[in-house]
Amino acid sequence: MRRGWLARCLIICAAVSLLAGCGYQLKGQFRLADGLSPMVWQSQTDADELYQTLRGTFSLYGLVLQTGPADTLLQLHRESYAQVSLDETLILTLEIEWSLVNQFNQRVISRRVTRAESRLPDDDDDTRLERRQALRNRVALRVLDQLEAISNEDLADTGNAPS
Repeated sequence: MRRGWLARCLIICAAVSLLAGCGYQLKGQFRLADGLSPMVWQSQTDADELYQTLRGTFSLYGLVLQTGPADTLLQLHRESYAQVSLDETLILTLEIEWSLVNQFNQRVISRRVTRAESRLPDDDDDTRLERRQALRNRVALRVLDQLEAISNEDLADTGNAPS
């Protein structure tokens, strides 16, 4: 009995070690470059609700988004909501176009489009407002997912190629 329990524990420990060694991480966990935080927000549109959602979601993962000075700039170029009725179903879409600029004014991410979509019954006005917030939440997580690919080297790029 005790030998079987010990064998199971060893197998579990070996599996966890293998997963950790290959870079596996739980869904919802983000490994973000240290140089991303704090990040300053700049919007070319009136996107206060999106800013509040991004700021709140980012803070859950240790990333500070603010309107004051910072080395890294998150620029929002466009935010658009669309809705299409299709067979008594309403398809809501949020699409944003954004860029990330480092402290040397180099675009680390250049004009990326991120979108989220949701479907609901066409006559449900109360749910529509909730779904718009859900779309903002999804977009915030997708932006975080894309920011995870940024390294400290990307943020330190001055744009001057070595000779």
